[in-house]
Amino acid sequence: MFLCNDRFMVRFKETNNEMVFFYKKNTQHGSFEMKEKIFNQIIDLIPLSSSDVLLDVGSGDGYYSSKFAERCAKVMAIDQQMDEKNMHRYSNPLIELILGDVCDWIAHHQLEKINHVFFSNSFHDLVCQDEILKFLSTKCADGVSLNFIEFKLDTPFGPPKRLRFSQDELKAKVALYGFDVLANLDLDTHYFMSFQLRKRDNNDLMT
Repeated sequence: MFLCNDRFMVRFKETNNEMVFFYKKNTQHGSFEMKEKIFNQIIDLIPLSSSDVLLDVGSGDGYYSSKFAERCAKVMAIDQQMDEKNMHRYSNPLIELILGDVCDWIAHHQLEKINHVFFSNSFHDLVCQDEILKFLSTKCADGVSLNFIEFKLDTPFGPPKRLRFSQDELKAKVALYGFDVLANLDLDTHYFMSFQLRKRDNNDLMT
């Protein structure tokens, strides 16, 4: 038997009434109220200025893109699919909406004007994790920041645990490409981590 709401789907196993949670990707990770709470907690941890350009990877329903657009010069929001009911959140002329696969897009576009990159429950799904980190570390503006919201390992809903990163695992992976931790925040079922690129040194970057 399946039960659904706008956040996740629950299946009751007939044999033992065990609940199994299935994350619904197209709803990102929660309600408007949850996202608003998270945004208010993390916004001061991202070194964002009014002249900056932010890339929102896996922008989903557009909530975070719309909020960032109130605080910076431009938001580039990329996702493979969009729900028409959420298109109003992309109406700000400072938002450039990109429909496509970020793994393909990032390899063929100039990134030197991007100051910040934001991943809201999207990084763990990327098949090009190492490639995208390498591109971001070598092609973006000096001092680019990477900002992640990810599921905790013990959160009962979300992606399969084999796809998730602990905070230490994410830190180690991103550090390979020359990024240092700026901020780390517990968000109940999720966590937030912000990184900034060190002064570029070829010895710090993977080949």
